[in-house]
Amino acid sequence: MAGDKSIDIALINYDVELITEKGKTYILNDALLSLTWAEQDGQLAQKATIGLVNCKVGESKHKLFSLAKLNCIIRIYGKWGSGRKKLLEGSIWEWQYTHAQNKDFSISVYDPLIRLQQCKDFKYFSKGLSTPAILSNICSDWGIPLNYQWKKQITHEKKVFNGETISNMIIKLLNEVKNQTGEKYTALYKNGKLVISGYGTNKDVYEFTGKNTISTSDKLSLENLVTKVKIIGKSNDKGRSKVDAVVNGNLKYGVFQEIIKRDSDKNIGKAKAEAKATLQDRGQPEESIQVNAPDLPFLRKGDAVEMSAGNLNGTFYVTGVSHNATSRQMTMTLIRKKSA
Repeated sequence: MAGDKSIDIALINYDVELITEKGKTYILNDALLSLTWAEQDGQLAQKATIGLVNCKVGESKHKLFSLAKLNCIIRIYGKWGSGRKKLLEGSIWEWQYTHAQNKDFSISVYDPLIRLQQCKDFKYFSKGLSTPAILSNICSDWGIPLNYQWKKQITHEKKVFNGETISNMIIKLLNEVKNQTGEKYTALYKNGKLVISGYGTNKDVYEFTGKNTISTSDKLSLENLVTKVKIIGKSNDKGRSKVDAVVNGNLKYGVFQEIIKRDSDKNIGKAKAEAKATLQDRGQPEESIQVNAPDLPFLRKGDAVEMSAGNLNGTFYVTGVSHNATSRQMTMTLIRKKSA
């Protein structure tokens, strides 16, 4: 695999460890039937799905299904000829046993950010706080350290979150930054922290060519196109709202109009910036790119890759990736790096 470094696919191996309630560690490699893990756009937590034979492991006298209980820790490691790296650590979130001839069972594992996707809270933040300041407050309440690496941040208006999930609060705040700056971000769990960064921060950028790519798919659609944004002011006592501004984009495909509602907490300058960012993000036909390739277990959401396969040429960013250790393949969803 070309790039800053070369990876020999034949050298890639995977290890799965179980840490039981009593703190004992078992290697599950001999019991593995299937192993996949993925992280997708719009979701904070990484998820693994593991199929296991209900056998005895290590020196234990107990069958595996009685050891791998809910909330026990699972660690997935990858090896590719240059050491061993942890790919995912999380807790068993779902457990399912099937009484059949093979007596196998399956578990679903999520990293610690799953709790932010499931738990709800009420939060209030006064006007004038920065994005990192608000996120640090939210994360500290839930014991998740924050590593804010993204070069983009804004000063927010008053924020009121009324019984929303913690992950929804985080994504809403980051989307406000994206909408005002036109820059995309990635949010994921890494080295025990919630890491917020821009796209393409990986040091080693790998190249996928026709020789090392299984298949590519590239689709264009007008489904989410926006070519015109109308900014609407606060409604009066009769419920009427005036048009504060209209921002046009490329009208080549006709008028596809979006509305931005401006209340007293959003000035016209910020509303226009949001309109321009919307046109920058959605002002061209939506492109959906999917690539199947041999697995690089360390590849994550937000990484940059080089493509020269099918009709894909240039630098792309990974918006989602699903790894399959059983087939030793992965599926990536990509977006093109836009020209400066």
